[in-house]
Amino acid sequence: MAYEAYSDEWAQAYKDEINHSQVYKQAAAGWEGTVGLVVLAEPDKNVPEDRGIYMDLWHGEARDIKIVSRDEAEQCQFVITGPYSRWKAVAKKELDATKGIMLGQLKLKGDFPTLVRYTKASQEMTECTTRVPVNWPDEQ
Repeated sequence: MAYEAYSDEWAQAYKDEINHSQVYKQAAAGWEGTVGLVVLAEPDKNVPEDRGIYMDLWHGEARDIKIVSRDEAEQCQFVITGPYSRWKAVAKKELDATKGIMLGQLKLKGDFPTLVRYTKASQEMTECTTRVPVNWPDEQ
């Protein structure tokens, strides 16, 4: 069964994948804090409005992942913003999120050196994303 991209069901499946990952548990053992992902609208790709993903990550565990408004996601300690097509590229492993930030393809609000220390955790979160089957809005 595939989930609608950025739906509540997708968020729960993503949280479950992260929490089942031993790699993430070890790579993020020292991480604590909230991360907001802002998915900017691309109406021509069937994404009519901005969306937010709120992630409460604590010492190798995803305590909460939920779909929120853009404003709510922007209240997190770390906020990564990019258009829908870039986030889709990250989820399909066509773009590494850390490289995307360094290249200006994704915008970061927060302490970049802290994020870099957890690059392996970030990469494993992307791996977890690829294990959640998704119905992409621009492929329907």
